[in-house]
Amino acid sequence: MNLRPASRQEPRRLKTRAALLAAGAELLADRSIDAIPVNDIIDRAGVAKGSFFNHFADKDTFAAAVAAEIRQKVEIDATATNTGISDPAARMARAIGTFVRFALTDGRAARVMLRGHARALQTDHPLNTALRTDIADGCASGRFGCPDQEAAAVYVIGLCQILLSTTVERSLSAPQAARLAADVIALLLTGLGVARPEASTIAAEAGTIVTG
Repeated sequence: MNLRPASRQEPRRLKTRAALLAAGAELLADRSIDAIPVNDIIDRAGVAKGSFFNHFADKDTFAAAVAAEIRQKVEIDATATNTGISDPAARMARAIGTFVRFALTDGRAARVMLRGHARALQTDHPLNTALRTDIADGCASGRFGCPDQEAAAVYVIGLCQILLSTTVERSLSAPQAARLAADVIALLLTGLGVARPEASTIAAEAGTIVTG
């Protein structure tokens, strides 16, 4: 069996996929995926016409892949922000603060992520692993009073989606975004069972991450 041709093709295939994703990130900042013809994507990427469907089943799958690539980068930042933090309530709050900071500093990329992120709203999506872990840890330790972890995940994901969308679409200033994030996080934590005074303290600290 001759594997050499395949090994040569793989870097080219990865390069084509990267070009398509980069083109998608540019186009999705201004239009929804439904308003973007495949020809516009391949023209912007500078790849062969048949390349798109060699990599993606359809435009929805493509938009999800573009959004996931952006989300993964923000998740890395959130993980770094939470280095040394063991409290699940603080971890969740700080991660949300990191995402709001991203929406504040790179509104175009955040808009792309929100537009292509429908699949990642499902609680069992791999990108929500860290959130599910924090919820499970919080429930197991009694930190959160959530009778149903699935409901808790839906609650957190929904609030985060609205918070990010509001930050981007209203073009909030840094102080406005920080205040809104702190208020939403405080409500989120109290909803999960954290006492209001402590929830407010944790939320205020997360708000400083937004402007940090």
